[in-house]
Amino acid sequence: MAETCVADRTCCKRPVAVVFEKREERAVSCDRVCNRADWPRICRFELVVEKRTFRHGSAPIADNVSLAAGKSKSTESPIIVSYYTVNGQYVGPTLTVCENDFLVVDVENRIPGESISLHWTGQSQRRTPYMDGVPMITQCPIASFTRFQYKFQADRAGTHLYHGFAGSERTRGLIGAFVVRSAYEHKQSPVLSVLRPDPVWLVTELTGALAINGQRNWVQTNAPNQTASNLRVRLLYAVSHCQHWLELEDHDLHVLTLDGKALDHEAMSGVSRILLHDGVRMDLSFTLRIPPVDGGRIERDYEIRFTPHETGASSCGRAVFHLRSESLPTGANGAESIKYNLISSPSSTVVPQPAKALDLTGTVCETAAVLCPQDLRGGRDQFPRALQDGYDTRLEFTIRTRQLAGAGPFGDPTIEPVHSVNGFTFAFPSVLMVREPASGELWAHTCGAHRPLPRSCQPLTARCECVHVAHIEAGHRVEMVLINADTAVDYVYHLHGQSAFVVGHRTGTVAPQLSAQPVQRDTIVVRRDSTVVVRFVAKQAGLWVLRDIGSPSWSRGLDVVLNVGTPQPDIPSNFPACRHFVGPRYFLI
Repeated sequence: MAETCVADRTCCKRPVAVVFEKREERAVSCDRVCNRADWPRICRFELVVEKRTFRHGSAPIADNVSLAAGKSKSTESPIIVSYYTVNGQYVGPTLTVCENDFLVVDVENRIPGESISLHWTGQSQRRTPYMDGVPMITQCPIASFTRFQYKFQADRAGTHLYHGFAGSERTRGLIGAFVVRSAYEHKQSPVLSVLRPDPVWLVTELTGALAINGQRNWVQTNAPNQTASNLRVRLLYAVSHCQHWLELEDHDLHVLTLDGKALDHEAMSGVSRILLHDGVRMDLSFTLRIPPVDGGRIERDYEIRFTPHETGASSCGRAVFHLRSESLPTGANGAESIKYNLISSPSSTVVPQPAKALDLTGTVCETAAVLCPQDLRGGRDQFPRALQDGYDTRLEFTIRTRQLAGAGPFGDPTIEPVHSVNGFTFAFPSVLMVREPASGELWAHTCGAHRPLPRSCQPLTARCECVHVAHIEAGHRVEMVLINADTAVDYVYHLHGQSAFVVGHRTGTVAPQLSAQPVQRDTIVVRRDSTVVVRFVAKQAGLWVLRDIGSPSWSRGLDVVLNVGTPQPDIPSNFPACRHFVGPRYFLI
């Protein structure tokens, strides 16, 4: 049994999910302290998506950004840049619920001539795989000036995202934080408080400048009457073409979770900075390196620095934000405790400055001073014994890019990159796959292992566009090997509906390194000329996409549909259908 929530439709810019108790008719927010003894609630939200433009270059760049060397002011006309708004604001509102709550989200598309869909990261969609938000696979895209209602259960706690499926939508504002709180979060840190909402830092980029929560001059502050608290910071990083080092002035960073999954934070000390990758979601705590002596005061302003990794991309800018807190004398709350958004260390009053940084991309972790992703340890007792013993199904995907000669619009010779996985360039189906999985039209354009090539690929040429599908039996233990044959490009993959244990990786000809306590991820970096090995149990039947999140459109050809289980899920009888339309055979004149 669940309590019913109703959205406050009178306040469009700040949708609030509320529940009305039957006796008192009193509104209660779904953003609450979670208790395992409470019934789950039905939380309603309304999201209105629009698209707007502004003239980049007609106004000075915000003060928090300094572009890379060599970038000078342009004398050309301002460039018109488009971006998305959710309920009237760049970057959507944060949706906060408790684990096992039910969400009812009405999404209205007010963009003329453009269809959209929303994906909800981190959720299994166990009973509602048709709510995963993949166009033409799990739902018809939401057409202009129409609505689609997402209904699903938030069964996986953690820091997650909701965002437009296309890469350009996700990186240009059609994105928001989706926080699923748990009654067990306090176990991830002995000093973690669950009595207040956790600060959310959603990092995005537009026209070369970073923003947090949609603001370029964002400042983290505390409430005037707020007492010292120990809270986590929920960090989400959605920047497609840049990689930034994150550091907080005079503080060490402690990673509590990655992609909503707890880490064994006791096995790793704090780090001085973290190299972020696109799509990463993490919970952080902080420790002041040199706490003041008794009776001292804490500095009021600390810099939150995002420094671009030196990759030669001149559009990546450096950004500095600020963390401000009212002065707090040392004493009962601890010398290193900072109001509102910092977690203090209960084990020591003086924390030595760490000598290491953490590279989540695997780019610069060859040095002894930098920790690699494989140095992280997953939560204890997370890795199932069955996956340690072996696997039932093995999938191997080789990512490759070829350059094909072509002709431009005026006949000029051009070079076009063609991306493929195992030689197949992914193309979306012409029928809704979840509704018509056995359609003859679909099967004629489907490719994959042990399947005959579709007609469009006969004879096999350098470009074979088809619906790339890999079949997995429900309940099977799966080992998936991702091989990046490109020597110049890194890729970031997001696995829908599943979370996989990263059990090994290899770069070049170096022997693969296996982890005894692997980290559980759903967003994985596959570096250039490297191999990543993951394992998972295919528990959820449905159509789940292995998605290349770096594509600016729906796909650039590097996606794969994982078809888990033979029985298809029951979908509502009135669920929208989309396919080709053929006119009547005869006309009456």
